[in-house]
Amino acid sequence: MRKVSVNGVQLNVTEISRRAPRRAIDDRRHPTPIIFIHGLAASSAFWYAAGANFISLLGPCYLYDLRGHGKSETPQVGYRIEDMADDLIALMDDTGIEKAHLVSHSFGGMIALKVAVSNPERVESLALADVRLRQIQTGLQIASHTVPPDVKQRLSELGIDLEDSSYKDDGVGYLQTVARIEAQAGDDAETLLQALYRHARVFRSRRSALRWLSLTENTDFVQSLRASRGVEATDLQGLTVPMLILVGANSPVLPSARSLARLCPHAIYREIPNVGHFFPISHPRRFLIPTMRFLRAVIRKDPRLNANREMMKSRA
Repeated sequence: MRKVSVNGVQLNVTEISRRAPRRAIDDRRHPTPIIFIHGLAASSAFWYAAGANFISLLGPCYLYDLRGHGKSETPQVGYRIEDMADDLIALMDDTGIEKAHLVSHSFGGMIALKVAVSNPERVESLALADVRLRQIQTGLQIASHTVPPDVKQRLSELGIDLEDSSYKDDGVGYLQTVARIEAQAGDDAETLLQALYRHARVFRSRRSALRWLSLTENTDFVQSLRASRGVEATDLQGLTVPMLILVGANSPVLPSARSLARLCPHAIYREIPNVGHFFPISHPRRFLIPTMRFLRAVIRKDPRLNANREMMKSRA
């Protein structure tokens, strides 16, 4: 673990050296690095739960915390997708990485796509797990269920408006609500989250939840994010880099994944049944198996990868 200074910000970076595989995957002495990009309100620790140590069989892995997240520095400004894409390129320059496989989840996928569009020569492949395209899916319909009166009362005591917890937003408001519950509700947090969203805790600790609230309330994070251009449909249509799109069948970003698959017909697309947005950590095998199979195919330059995208779906 070390700090890398990029664009005036200290980013926390961890390298996992390539593990010696039982059999050779390719004959190169210096395999292409694999960089992992986490989503909003998460950190590089997300990828340990998702199985980054297994993926290191395929090459050296780099896990880093986005600015304002994890153990990276929190500047007052600079939270557009474009800014964070620039951070990634600068990080690659600092570590001597000319080209990398980019593995991403959620918001991290928008950064990966931005880098692939603006610097295609730096990207070997894209693995996108549950990524939303903000230019196409401007809001998220976060499912909120009918809750018992005692739960409503407890939420009211915490100053949480049920209408705000279910409105169609860009994901930031939803995560703020979750953070407030986890930071303030103590032992009741799990019950309240299950009643509202049918999922467990999102943040690793109360401290993590408070840090997310501080980021969104005390910096220009929200304004920068909403001012981001990101990538347009026309940008995506020009992408030719090998691409894997995985999405939970119960995820609110399913419309984005389907749109991305239509815009990038060469991509391998798979909907994972009976899982939601955080399936890489709730069901890691269902993320790891298709991702490692895809990366192996790219590394081996399997001619079927571009000729027949059904290959991966039929074997996953």
